[in-house]
Amino acid sequence: MSTTRDTDESNALDDEHLLTIEQLTELSGVPTRTIRYYQAEKLLQKPSRDRKDARVARYSEEHAARLKLVGELRDRGLKLPAIRALLEEGDSSTRVSDWLGLDSSLRGSWGHDEPRIISGGELSDLLEGTPPGTQGILEDAGLFSRQGRAWLVPSEPLLQVAVRLVRSGVDVDVVIDAASILSDHLGKAADQLIDLFVISIRQGLGQGVDTNVLVDALRPNAGEAARIIFGQQLERAIEDLLADTKRLGKR
Repeated sequence: MSTTRDTDESNALDDEHLLTIEQLTELSGVPTRTIRYYQAEKLLQKPSRDRKDARVARYSEEHAARLKLVGELRDRGLKLPAIRALLEEGDSSTRVSDWLGLDSSLRGSWGHDEPRIISGGELSDLLEGTPPGTQGILEDAGLFSRQGRAWLVPSEPLLQVAVRLVRSGVDVDVVIDAASILSDHLGKAADQLIDLFVISIRQGLGQGVDTNVLVDALRPNAGEAARIIFGQQLERAIEDLLADTKRLGKR
């Protein structure tokens, strides 16, 4: 038969295996204030209470693991509401594992080179043969930006296309307007395609297929399909233009 003394010793032993918030901070590297904030935002499980002093919160290794997971998700760019939803929906460990796998697969280039730092001399060479003022207009449009004495080019192929058009006699403002039209409409198309992808995944797309295999199949073909469809739409728009004699007559 258990005695009160045996129970008290067992409770004390349990508390020895738990952590105070200060110890959790030392173990996890997460500041005490942040831990309390995560609790308030329901990102961290409620702590238990010290059996001798109920004012003292006690944390376990599960709390330390959750803090590590929240930190990893934040490093991946997720905001706190998205992290909360991910942790609350269904089996959180499975959901997070699936999301991390999808995140790792989907990130990366989908059709353009990585940003590159170039020197002032390299930029001058790229812009050679363009009219005065071209550099300022292209910089204002975000095709490159100053980084100290160097320049950051988000997409060198896109910059080269713009420069080729300007060298060919196309007004630089027209080039920028065209890029803005493409960015706006293709951006909306990209959002809709991602929505379609999410719905399809929920309905079983790729079920039984490794995510990496599925994404590797989509990655090269997405850009090729966009190129073909855009070409078809340009041909249609040109046919419409040529059929509209009144429109052609307006100068």
